[in-house]
Amino acid sequence: AELSGSAAKKSISIEEKIDIISAVESGKKKADVAAKYGIKKNSLSSIMKNKEKVLEAFESLRFDPKRKRLRTAFYADLEEALMKWYRIAQCLNVPVNGPMLRLKANDFAQKLGHSDFKCSNGWLDRFKSRYGLVFRAQPVEAAAATRVDAPTLWYQNVLPYYLNDYQPKNVFYIQETGLLYQMLPHNTFAFKGETCSVGTLSKERITVVVGTNMDGSEKLPLLVIGKNKSPCSFKDVKSLPVDYEANDMAWMTSEVFEQWVRKLDDRFQAQQRRVVILVDSLPAHTEVKNLKSVKLVFSPPDYSSRTATKQGVIRSLKVKYRHCLIKRFVDCVEGNKEFMLTLLDAVEMLYLCWREVTPETIVKSYNEAGFRLETKANGNDTEVESDFDLIAHAQAAGVEFPEGLSLEEYAALDDGLVTYEMPTNNERMCAKERTADKAGTRVGDEDEDEGDRFQGAEQPLPSKNEALSALDTLRKFLRSQDTNDSLHDSLADLENFIQHVACK
Repeated sequence: AELSGSAAKKSISIEEKIDIISAVESGKKKADVAAKYGIKKNSLSSIMKNKEKVLEAFESLRFDPKRKRLRTAFYADLEEALMKWYRIAQCLNVPVNGPMLRLKANDFAQKLGHSDFKCSNGWLDRFKSRYGLVFRAQPVEAAAATRVDAPTLWYQNVLPYYLNDYQPKNVFYIQETGLLYQMLPHNTFAFKGETCSVGTLSKERITVVVGTNMDGSEKLPLLVIGKNKSPCSFKDVKSLPVDYEANDMAWMTSEVFEQWVRKLDDRFQAQQRRVVILVDSLPAHTEVKNLKSVKLVFSPPDYSSRTATKQGVIRSLKVKYRHCLIKRFVDCVEGNKEFMLTLLDAVEMLYLCWREVTPETIVKSYNEAGFRLETKANGNDTEVESDFDLIAHAQAAGVEFPEGLSLEEYAALDDGLVTYEMPTNNERMCAKERTADKAGTRVGDEDEDEGDRFQGAEQPLPSKNEALSALDTLRKFLRSQDTNDSLHDSLADLENFIQHVACK
């Protein structure tokens, strides 16, 4: 469209008209803007009077890849982000007002690199008018209806926006689960119907935090949260195959969460990667400021997705762990040895089991949780393949296994354990335990770690010569098997480490 004016009319493009409108709305003098673009004041007035038509034309062009300059000129990317955020706030029944929207607009502008943008009352009013936004209280009935569908809408609308700039390999999801790491099948009768603070079972609980990326190609190191900062079984241990933290309740807390996220941020920064980490909206999961490589995204409270992931990644890990635990117990029974499992033993077993969780299981878990990742993975996993054989073997050795209890049910029994710090005092199931812990008696800590103390005293640190002897035994065993060279290479690396690094 051409502007009315002098006989020698200047043709103004849509791009220039948008620049003109943006300049005037930002507060620049009309005379200065007209002079800059070589048009008369009445031409500029005509553009401003017809700005809605100009905006409509711009709307049809703004996603044209050749028109990238337009997006910056009119802050289209900012408006798109702000509207998406507003829609989801409505879905989640979060009340939004003008000041909140203005703060969010400035926040998005900073993140999108619009350093010259400042959300004025005028800009906000025009934004609300363009998109028909009216702030009013939501009826109770409508709020209840939208709340039901909020998680689905979040996965459909918000998640794609956040993940647009990230490849599946750089998208991680982390989640906690409780684990009674010493609980054998014959203990399940005592556990059923009881809470974590009743009986001796509370002494063997830990929280395990798992994290995987969406295409199943990478698993984060496990984070294990125990009750004792220095278990006896950790004596003389200078490195663990997992990250370990401790507090009175063996829970995820905001302090532990922030410390772990910062450690992950350092890890990814060293790899020169930008990643997004998805976490559930829980009290212990708090914002962590000034992260360099990690973008934290909080999903809405949605127990269905947590259930789905527990059926996948977490369930796979716990089934494998219970399998190893039963086998270890059966070996002790058959060898007429006393069964003893320290926290260090449990950590080593968890590490080995975590290595065995397959990419197919991870991808299937994401899809069932609502992430809808397209993949060629078939979702097959074999952790329950030998259920019957293992249970039959255990029963043949005289191990009591409750009738009708499958390995998967056995693994899921402690899924309901509380794994995170509560902001209020309404979590009474562990009140007695909290009181005892805060009494600060060192005797209580030692009682809780009785098995660790006993085994730690019985097994001193191996010497260098003992380690080399054990390595020689392993080498002879491998030579008797049909295996590949990679395992022998690993043994050679171990021997080199022991010879040149380990202390005598």
